[in-house]
Amino acid sequence: MLSLLLTIFLIWLFFKLGIGLIKIFGFLLIAGLIFVFCAYLLIPFLALVAVGGLLFAAIR
Repeated sequence: MLSLLLTIFLIWLFFKLGIGLIKIFGFLLIAGLIFVFCAYLLIPFLALVAVGGLLFAAIR
């Protein structure tokens, strides 16, 4: 219930500040794409780099 009230308050605040609905949805879309990029591409890549570094250190 509190999150619903917070959402309604934020939408009202954005309209009062002159930030349109398209900008709000655009921000949410961009934030979602950044989350997907970090969750599915960046974290496994960093894990592979870490494992490769450990293997390099162990072999050397």
